[in-house]
Amino acid sequence: MSGTVKYWEDLAEAPVRRFGPLVFGGALLDQLLDLMGERHPVHDSDDFAHGTDRRQRIVPGGFIHSITSGWVVQHGAPAAIVGMRRLSWDFVRPLYPDTPFWFTTRTDRAAEIDDRLGLVETTRRVLDENDRVYAIGRMSVVLLRRAARPAATTGRKH
Repeated sequence: MSGTVKYWEDLAEAPVRRFGPLVFGGALLDQLLDLMGERHPVHDSDDFAHGTDRRQRIVPGGFIHSITSGWVVQHGAPAAIVGMRRLSWDFVRPLYPDTPFWFTTRTDRAAEIDDRLGLVETTRRVLDENDRVYAIGRMSVVLLRRAARPAATTGRKH
Protein backbone atom coordinates (compact mmCIF):
# COMPACT_ATOMS: atom_id res chain seq x y z
CA MET A 1 0.00 0.00 0.00
CA SER A 2 1.44 3.36 -0.97
CA GLY A 3 0.96 6.68 0.77
CA THR A 4 0.12 7.41 4.35
CA VAL A 5 -3.38 7.28 5.77
CA LYS A 6 -5.45 10.38 5.03
CA TYR A 7 -7.48 11.87 7.86
CA TRP A 8 -10.42 14.29 7.86
CA GLU A 9 -8.10 17.31 7.86
CA ASP A 10 -6.34 16.00 4.74
CA LEU A 11 -9.54 15.62 2.74
CA ALA A 12 -11.65 18.52 4.06
CA GLU A 13 -9.88 21.09 1.85
CA ALA A 14 -8.27 18.76 -0.69
CA PRO A 15 -8.03 19.78 -4.34
CA VAL A 16 -9.69 17.67 -7.03
CA ARG A 17 -7.81 14.40 -7.37
CA ARG A 18 -7.50 12.67 -10.78
CA PHE A 19 -6.61 9.00 -11.22
CA GLY A 20 -6.07 6.63 -14.12
CA PRO A 21 -6.11 5.32 -16.64
CA LEU A 22 -7.74 2.16 -15.35
CA VAL A 23 -8.98 -0.76 -17.40
CA PHE A 24 -11.62 -3.17 -16.14
CA GLY A 25 -10.61 -6.21 -18.15
CA GLY A 26 -12.93 -8.89 -19.46
CA ALA A 27 -11.13 -11.61 -17.50
CA LEU A 28 -11.56 -9.62 -14.26
CA LEU A 29 -15.23 -9.10 -15.09
CA ASP A 30 -15.69 -12.86 -15.59
CA GLN A 31 -13.89 -13.62 -12.32
CA LEU A 32 -15.99 -11.14 -10.31
CA LEU A 33 -19.25 -12.25 -11.93
CA ASP A 34 -18.39 -15.81 -10.85
CA LEU A 35 -17.45 -14.69 -7.33
CA MET A 36 -20.36 -12.31 -6.75
CA GLY A 37 -22.98 -14.17 -8.77
CA GLU A 38 -24.12 -10.98 -10.50
CA ARG A 39 -24.81 -12.74 -13.79
CA HIS A 40 -27.48 -10.44 -15.14
CA PRO A 41 -27.44 -10.96 -18.92
CA VAL A 42 -26.36 -7.40 -19.74
CA HIS A 43 -23.14 -8.02 -17.74
CA ASP A 44 -22.62 -11.62 -18.84
CA SER A 45 -23.69 -11.89 -22.49
CA ASP A 46 -22.60 -9.88 -25.52
CA ASP A 47 -25.59 -11.27 -27.46
CA PHE A 48 -28.06 -10.05 -24.84
CA ALA A 49 -26.31 -6.66 -24.58
CA HIS A 50 -26.53 -6.20 -28.37
CA GLY A 51 -30.29 -6.64 -28.07
CA THR A 52 -30.37 -3.70 -25.63
CA ASP A 53 -28.47 -1.37 -27.99
CA ARG A 54 -25.17 -1.91 -26.17
CA ARG A 55 -21.98 -2.68 -28.13
CA GLN A 56 -21.17 -5.54 -25.76
CA ARG A 57 -21.73 -6.58 -22.16
CA ILE A 58 -21.21 -3.83 -19.57
CA VAL A 59 -19.40 -3.51 -16.24
CA PRO A 60 -21.82 -3.53 -13.25
CA GLY A 61 -22.06 -0.26 -11.33
CA GLY A 62 -21.02 -1.81 -8.02
CA PHE A 63 -17.81 -3.00 -9.64
CA ILE A 64 -17.12 0.55 -10.88
CA HIS A 65 -17.39 1.83 -7.31
CA SER A 66 -15.12 -0.93 -5.97
CA ILE A 67 -12.37 -0.56 -8.56
CA THR A 68 -12.22 3.24 -8.26
CA SER A 69 -12.09 3.05 -4.45
CA GLY A 70 -9.40 0.37 -4.60
CA TRP A 71 -7.37 2.42 -7.08
CA VAL A 72 -7.29 5.33 -4.62
CA VAL A 73 -5.99 3.06 -1.86
CA GLN A 74 -3.38 1.38 -4.08
CA HIS A 75 -2.07 4.44 -5.92
CA GLY A 76 -2.92 7.26 -3.52
CA ALA A 77 -3.55 6.59 0.12
CA PRO A 78 -6.18 4.89 2.23
CA ALA A 79 -8.51 7.15 4.20
CA ALA A 80 -9.27 6.78 7.92
CA ILE A 81 -12.94 6.01 7.21
CA VAL A 82 -14.89 4.72 10.18
CA GLY A 83 -18.31 4.67 8.55
CA MET A 84 -20.26 5.46 5.43
CA ARG A 85 -23.36 7.63 5.70
CA ARG A 86 -24.51 7.67 2.11
CA LEU A 87 -23.49 6.37 -1.30
CA SER A 88 -25.32 6.88 -4.59
CA TRP A 89 -24.35 6.58 -8.23
CA ASP A 90 -25.84 7.86 -11.47
CA PHE A 91 -24.77 5.76 -14.43
CA VAL A 92 -24.82 8.06 -17.44
CA ARG A 93 -23.56 5.67 -20.13
CA PRO A 94 -22.24 2.12 -20.14
CA LEU A 95 -18.66 1.24 -19.33
CA TYR A 96 -17.46 -1.66 -21.44
CA PRO A 97 -14.76 -4.14 -20.39
CA ASP A 98 -11.24 -3.44 -21.66
CA THR A 99 -11.97 0.30 -22.08
CA PRO A 100 -9.51 2.74 -20.46
CA PHE A 101 -11.11 5.25 -18.11
CA TRP A 102 -10.13 7.89 -15.56
CA PHE A 103 -11.87 9.30 -12.52
CA THR A 104 -11.81 12.37 -10.34
CA THR A 105 -12.74 12.83 -6.72
CA ARG A 106 -13.80 16.26 -5.45
CA THR A 107 -14.54 17.24 -1.85
CA ASP A 108 -17.88 19.04 -1.91
CA ARG A 109 -18.39 19.66 1.80
CA ALA A 110 -16.64 18.88 5.05
CA ALA A 111 -17.88 19.35 8.61
CA GLU A 112 -16.51 18.55 12.03
CA ILE A 113 -18.67 16.13 13.97
CA ASP A 114 -16.70 16.32 17.23
CA ASP A 115 -13.06 16.33 18.34
CA ARG A 116 -12.58 12.76 17.06
CA LEU A 117 -14.62 12.62 13.85
CA GLY A 118 -15.45 14.62 10.74
CA LEU A 119 -17.81 14.22 7.80
CA VAL A 120 -16.66 14.51 4.18
CA GLU A 121 -19.00 14.57 1.19
CA THR A 122 -17.39 13.89 -2.18
CA THR A 123 -18.31 13.53 -5.83
CA ARG A 124 -16.53 10.98 -8.01
CA ARG A 125 -16.75 11.27 -11.80
CA VAL A 126 -15.77 8.34 -14.02
CA LEU A 127 -14.62 9.66 -17.43
CA ASP A 128 -13.26 8.64 -20.80
CA GLU A 129 -10.15 10.16 -22.40
CA ASN A 130 -12.24 13.12 -23.65
CA ASP A 131 -13.77 13.76 -20.20
CA ARG A 132 -17.17 12.38 -21.22
CA VAL A 133 -18.89 10.98 -18.13
CA TYR A 134 -19.66 7.30 -17.58
CA ALA A 135 -20.83 7.62 -13.98
CA ILE A 136 -21.14 10.09 -11.10
CA GLY A 137 -20.90 8.88 -7.52
CA ARG A 138 -21.73 10.86 -4.40
CA MET A 139 -20.39 9.68 -1.07
CA SER A 140 -20.70 10.85 2.49
CA VAL A 141 -18.22 9.28 4.91
CA VAL A 142 -17.20 9.69 8.53
CA LEU A 143 -13.43 9.91 9.05
CA LEU A 144 -11.15 10.06 12.04
CA ARG A 145 -9.63 13.43 12.69
CA ARG A 146 -5.84 13.59 12.84
CA ALA A 147 -5.73 14.33 16.58
CA ALA A 148 -7.81 11.21 17.25
CA ARG A 149 -5.77 8.77 15.17
CA PRO A 150 -5.33 5.39 16.82
CA ALA A 151 -1.98 4.27 18.22
CA ALA A 152 0.06 2.09 15.89
CA THR A 153 -0.28 -1.64 16.45
CA THR A 154 2.37 -4.26 15.94
CA GLY A 155 0.12 -6.91 14.49
CA ARG A 156 -3.38 -7.90 13.54
CA LYS A 157 -5.86 -9.22 16.05
CA HIS A 158 -7.48 -12.49 15.13
